[in-house]
Amino acid sequence: MTVWIDSNFHTSRLVQPFNPENVNPASIDLTLDATYIDLRDGERKAMGDYLDIWPGVAILASTVEYVSLPDSCAGFVMLKSSAARKGLDHALAGWVDPGFQGNLTLELHAHRPVRLTPGERLVQMAVFWCQGVPMRTYGETGRYQGQVGPTEAR
Repeated sequence: MTVWIDSNFHTSRLVQPFNPENVNPASIDLTLDATYIDLRDGERKAMGDYLDIWPGVAILASTVEYVSLPDSCAGFVMLKSSAARKGLDHALAGWVDPGFQGNLTLELHAHRPVRLTPGERLVQMAVFWCQGVPMRTYGETGRYQGQVGPTEAR
């Protein structure tokens, strides 16, 4: 697989809204949406200006950006190192299948108190060009195709 973050490959088609300032050498930063689901009670809430997460608390958050991967590409989402150094953890569901379209749901946990701010660059996505198109794309098999905002397990 080849990393596919380059203006020559139309990175702007991968995420909307697109901000060229968020393009890194081998990834693109994605920003935090203001809506989240508190996993203690399952309620959908809005952050306001910020949200403090305490140790032992887990939330489902979402990217502002709507991701649209072509059938020939896969993605991997990981927490930015600056967020990890603050004590935040993004659980292990970081793979984005070929053909996925939607906002990405982020499973966030804190190891110490962490303040989250809507719009902050929280995760980065590397996109890989596959050697071929899969026999069955996420558009055919995925349960979260077209998801908007943080989405609980289906």
